[in-house]
Amino acid sequence: MSRTKSDPEADTETETEVTVVKEESITPAQSSDVQTYEVQSVTTPEEEESVSTKAKEAGRSLKDLVYSLGRKTKEVTEEKTRELKAQSVDMSATSDARDIQHLGDDVEKLIAVFEDTMTEIRKEPYDEQERLLVGYKKLLEEQINVINARMNMAKRLKPGA
Repeated sequence: MSRTKSDPEADTETETEVTVVKEESITPAQSSDVQTYEVQSVTTPEEEESVSTKAKEAGRSLKDLVYSLGRKTKEVTEEKTRELKAQSVDMSATSDARDIQHLGDDVEKLIAVFEDTMTEIRKEPYDEQERLLVGYKKLLEEQINVINARMNMAKRLKPGA
C-alpha cells in the first residue's frame, strides 16, 4: 500500500512532500505482523542552495580559523626566538666574564698598561696622536694574531683532539 500526503503545516515555510509506504509481511510462524514504514524526503532547489551556502560559509570559517592559527603560531615562534636570543647573549657575556676572570691579575696589569698608553698618547699634539693611535692599533692587531695562532696550536695539541 502506498500513499502520498502533503502536510498543511509545512506549507508555511517550505513545501515538503512526504511519501509514506506501508509494507505488510506475513511470516510463516505467524508470530506477529511486521509493519515497515519508509519516509522519503524530497529536497527542493532552494534547500540545495541553502545547503550549498552553508557549506561555503563553513569552508570560509575553517579557512579563517587556519589563518588565525597560523598567525598565532608565527607570533609565538617569534617571541620564543627573541627570548632564546636574549638568553644566548646573556650566556655569552657571562661566559666571557668568567674567561676573563680566570686570567686573574694578568688582566689587571694589561688594563693598566693599556690605560697608561692611552693617557700618554693624549698628552701629544693631535697630529702626533693620530699617528700614535694608528701604530698602537696595528700593534694590538698583531697581538690578536699571535693570540689566535697560539689558540689554534693549543686546539691541535689538545689530548683527544
